[in-house]
Amino acid sequence: MVDAIREENKILKKDLISSLINVQVDTKEKFLKSLERQEERVQECLDEIISILLDHIKQEFLVQAVTQFENLQLLLIVNRINDNKHFTRNQITTHFLAILDNLLASIHEKLAQTHFEILKNNMEGLSTGKSFSYNEMKKRQIELIRKGYISKIRKLGYTLKLKDTYCQTVNHMISIYPQHKDKLQTMEIEGYGLVHSKSVPKIDVKKSTAVVIGSQIPNYFSKKEERSLMWNFLEDITDEDEEKLKRKVYRFNTNLRNEENV
Repeated sequence: MVDAIREENKILKKDLISSLINVQVDTKEKFLKSLERQEERVQECLDEIISILLDHIKQEFLVQAVTQFENLQLLLIVNRINDNKHFTRNQITTHFLAILDNLLASIHEKLAQTHFEILKNNMEGLSTGKSFSYNEMKKRQIELIRKGYISKIRKLGYTLKLKDTYCQTVNHMISIYPQHKDKLQTMEIEGYGLVHSKSVPKIDVKKSTAVVIGSQIPNYFSKKEERSLMWNFLEDITDEDEEKLKRKVYRFNTNLRNEENV
């Protein structure tokens, strides 16, 4: 996975090298040797990070993070070379995680302290101090965004994830309750528009899905036993009792009305 991405970047790298050499570096040869050593160190570290995180982070985001990091690594490495310094494993890992965390925001997810613990427990050469921590990662992320190296990802992906979860959930309900297929299909169409609302609570997508579905139950199910059936299903998929879900639905409906009146 990582090797394929690196092969694509070789042509870009040749074009960039000459523009990156600082006058403080004595010769081009010295620069290239330093660059090669640093890149080897960075690539070894990245390979190790990827192999560890594959079981914990979706591969598509790791691929994107590798691509972004390796597009930036010349800029990052040269700054260190010009200062007669090198990237430590802490710095490499922290910068990579800053990029990865930013990408995860697109699906309303983020790195947690547990990810840092996993890396500390499985990688050699990482310190346990402030130089490798969640807070340090966020500082590097802000710095990368401020310098224009990466673009801040807005959490627009949450709506897309909610749409998918909503449709999958309603279709699952149809498979379980085929006797209510027509009502559920009509409800699915109506609710598909609701997921775009600013009033949808930005919580776990299953719970947000339950809120959108719960808000429509009174409109499509008039019989008490039918409503109970639907609420029991929502309780099961969210691990929340009916009353808590209904309170969320009430707030959603209230905010939705206010939104429509603006």
